[in-house]
Amino acid sequence: MSDVQQLIRELAKYAFSKRGAERSARLTGGDPLDWPDVEIPGPTWGSFFALDSMTVAQIPVLAGRIEQHQKRYPAIVESPWVERDGHIMMKVPLDAAIPIEFMKSLIDDAHEIVWEKLTPRALKYIEFAEQPYNDLKLIDQMIDLHLLQRARSDIHKLMRPAILLRTKNSPESKIAIGATKIGGQPDLPPQTKWPVFTNGKPLAFLAQLNMAELSRLGTLPIPGLPDNGVLSVFSVWGWMEDGDSDPKTPETDAEKQTGWTVIIHSPDNGLQRRPTPKRVNAFKAAAVEPTAIRSLPNHSNEPAVAALRWDKDLWNEFDTMQMDFRSIQLRKLSQYGGLGSPHQLGGYAIFQQFFPLELVRKPGILSMLSKTRSMFLQIGTDGHTDMCWGDGGELTFYADTKALSAGRFDRMWGTCQGG
Repeated sequence: MSDVQQLIRELAKYAFSKRGAERSARLTGGDPLDWPDVEIPGPTWGSFFALDSMTVAQIPVLAGRIEQHQKRYPAIVESPWVERDGHIMMKVPLDAAIPIEFMKSLIDDAHEIVWEKLTPRALKYIEFAEQPYNDLKLIDQMIDLHLLQRARSDIHKLMRPAILLRTKNSPESKIAIGATKIGGQPDLPPQTKWPVFTNGKPLAFLAQLNMAELSRLGTLPIPGLPDNGVLSVFSVWGWMEDGDSDPKTPETDAEKQTGWTVIIHSPDNGLQRRPTPKRVNAFKAAAVEPTAIRSLPNHSNEPAVAALRWDKDLWNEFDTMQMDFRSIQLRKLSQYGGLGSPHQLGGYAIFQQFFPLELVRKPGILSMLSKTRSMFLQIGTDGHTDMCWGDGGELTFYADTKALSAGRFDRMWGTCQGG
């Protein structure tokens, strides 16, 4: 790691340590210390430390202060960013031998500039984010903050259990055989063949879930999930090519997706780590820390939301509330917060763009299928696994609810949406 990269990481850690600081919702995936954009949620321009390039930081400064800084360090220049609310932006080179303590003082000043712009509501948001985490209590607090008391009972009914699958850097050799992980190589019984598509190409391995480990968190979030063994997820949605972040899925059968995704349920003993076969890409492995959470819908076309027949204004108020709830939730459960692109079992999917038409169509057989589908697994963009779906998006897999209740994982259906 170069001296500049080390400096970036140290300054990013310092910025993230400031009160109310979290990763900007504009960024997903990757290590937030390698390419930081640190903000206080609330103000329109809440970012107070970000990279402009790999060797230049962009930091807010009061319009009358930049000349003082330039007298000490002429390498500092004013950004073409237009003055807003009395502050401008300066570009601070990270390779100009400017002392780190001086740069930290610039971050201190920038944080104060943004803090002074916080509204009482934004300050309340930070207060909620700093309290011990209790998602049921937090949801009620957010209902009150957003003046949604009239919809409290509806919102309580909308809540669904889910398991957040938080990844962390770990060499695959340090991940126990059969443990929950995202990416890497699957752990399978010796007699189990690696699943292949109808064209003979192996499916890509995406994740494995140790169900005994997850069931210890409480009731599993999807009826019919086994409470033992290992679920291994393989899919054409993981087919990737170098330099391209869009999965290379088959060109036919996109609606039914027959054979596109295979879930293997294995006992959690006697497993062997299986090398990735030729013709298919592999992802970097990441260990997982599972956490039981409550999930709220983020799209008005979710059947549970549509059944409430909310008007547009009420939905918009709720939508803002659920985004604030999720932001605080991930801030508490992830190291640097931000909305991010998490991995999640059960609950509601996060949709970056639109709710899939295949799940709301009325005519035809797909309508009957959509009524029995429930969100099974979402796999997000993640720097720990080197997974990137589109522009920081997610893969989302739906299971046939009736099949799942009978212990089968057939008729899986997936989608990919970028940011």
